[in-house]
Amino acid sequence: MDEDICHVVEDTRVSLIIIPFHKQITVDGGMETAIPTLRTINQNVLANAPCSIGILVDRGLTGSTRLAVNQVGHHIAVLFIDGPDDREALAYAWRMSEHPGIKLTVVRFLPGFHGQEEEDRDKEYEKEMDAEIISEIRARASGDASVIYKEKFVNNGQETVGVIRSMETIYDLVIVGRGAGQTSLLTAGLTDWSECPEMGGIGDLLASKDFVATCSVLVVQQYVGAEVFGEAGTPDSPSRQLHDRPFDLVRRTSPQGITQP
Repeated sequence: MDEDICHVVEDTRVSLIIIPFHKQITVDGGMETAIPTLRTINQNVLANAPCSIGILVDRGLTGSTRLAVNQVGHHIAVLFIDGPDDREALAYAWRMSEHPGIKLTVVRFLPGFHGQEEEDRDKEYEKEMDAEIISEIRARASGDASVIYKEKFVNNGQETVGVIRSMETIYDLVIVGRGAGQTSLLTAGLTDWSECPEMGGIGDLLASKDFVATCSVLVVQQYVGAEVFGEAGTPDSPSRQLHDRPFDLVRRTSPQGITQP
């Protein structure tokens, strides 16, 4: 089935697909495996799909309720640390927030006094990209009441978890980057006891039965190989689309909340 998904992606040239987490919420608020084979399918899609991918942990977000054009109904949070997956998560949330019924909060985690890391020249480009997208979201937050930007200073993974747990009941949907290949003192130790490593350290925490929350979770992985397809390939990821079309997506020009090209 994962091969079928990848073929559909290639045929339709979509830039992002969302697939369901292999666990579902139970009546008592826990999480249990619904379709065991779905986990393997998801892992293969993450490894092979020629587009960005989101894994959705649905805790009621996709129910029968549908937002009217001017209805304020969902509060979304993005937890941003660093790297391409986090930028992709933020870019996708940015586009979702064009709907007037969406309120967006961006929480950026920054190293505290004891969380400073040694300079790494290989990360300089990533830091510049992070700074660019954060600068744009801060500018938008200063003039748009539906967008909130916050900074949280933490020194280690334990403090990061503490901040995240304080948000358990605030948001309807939390969007995070998978953080594949990323290392940071701010997430140190989060993957040591991961039940689902394919979700990333923070995504696994948010999806675990130990996380007492009612919010749904979307874990995003950026696709970075779009260039190899040439003109016939899949479109660039949401974050690249935003980079090519500077952050002018604050205007809300369509009933569906999607800005037209």
